[in-house]
Amino acid sequence: MPSAIFNSMKPLIGITGNIHIMNEKDNIPGLQRDYVNRSYALSVKMSGGLPLIIPAMEDEEGLRSILGRIDGLILSGGYDIAPDLYGEEPRASLGYTMRDVDMFYLSAIRTARSMDLPLFGICKGHQAINVAFGGTLYQDIGEKGAVLKHSQSAPEMDPSHSVSIEEGTFLHSLLGSSAMVNSFHHQAIKAPAPGLKIAATSSDGIIEAFEMDGGRIIGVQWHPEMMAAHGNGDMLAIFRYFVDICTS
Repeated sequence: MPSAIFNSMKPLIGITGNIHIMNEKDNIPGLQRDYVNRSYALSVKMSGGLPLIIPAMEDEEGLRSILGRIDGLILSGGYDIAPDLYGEEPRASLGYTMRDVDMFYLSAIRTARSMDLPLFGICKGHQAINVAFGGTLYQDIGEKGAVLKHSQSAPEMDPSHSVSIEEGTFLHSLLGSSAMVNSFHHQAIKAPAPGLKIAATSSDGIIEAFEMDGGRIIGVQWHPEMMAAHGNGDMLAIFRYFVDICTS
């Protein structure tokens, strides 16, 4: 059923949710909440789409039903991905993982691709697309010897470091040969999945963006939604690109 039932003009963009577990400082410790940061929805709306948050779910039939009603899917950021899902044992530097969320992401990605839905991975979502299609990750970029500060100590909307952009990619058509991005991660793509084309890298060699399937599947390691929601035109252009391909 097409998303036109919701709005005849605007594409419906799904956004994968995460699970937040309340801690001892909260009113109800242990309570679980489905959530995404508001900047995702704002960026989609600012780009001409209608955002729909999809909670983490195990029901594959239900997930397929939801995906059949949207025009594109954004994979949001979140916890580390369990390393056994890409064939590794956990290293001491691995952060917190939540298998229920990981399995939801991988199922959503593979199902969406089987339905030819455009995909946009951000941070964890960027990494999850790579894992879903056969790639691996650095559990911590210290394994690679990364020297840049990839988890910035600065406001979310502030740029942190530069990325070099490959010619002939979707990102080059939007931003040119380089861009300044924010950075909040300690994992990164190690072995790219088959068919993944690198679109941007940092000066210390971290894969910062990719595209697949002629640009219908894209991923960025930074958080463009945080910058776009605060008026950054370059980052908003990425969301507009995605919303546009969701209508084609």
